[in-house]
Amino acid sequence: MGLSPKEMEDAIVKNLQHKTGKSIHQWQQVLLEENHATKKQMKLCLKEKYKLGHFQAQTIVKLFLQQSKP
Repeated sequence: MGLSPKEMEDAIVKNLQHKTGKSIHQWQQVLLEENHATKKQMKLCLKEKYKLGHFQAQTIVKLFLQQSKP
């Protein structure tokens, strides 16, 4: 049986540093500096400018937006 969505997300976060050279916190800082207005723009930026995979970008943006909520 495969990983649950939560387990998959945890694995992506755990492996970000090794696979991309940046931790989840560093990627969230990148999003702050890029200052895109929409979720779609953030994901596109991470995928096109930084060459991240779809699920990596999706996970980073999801956690970034959760962290940004009051």
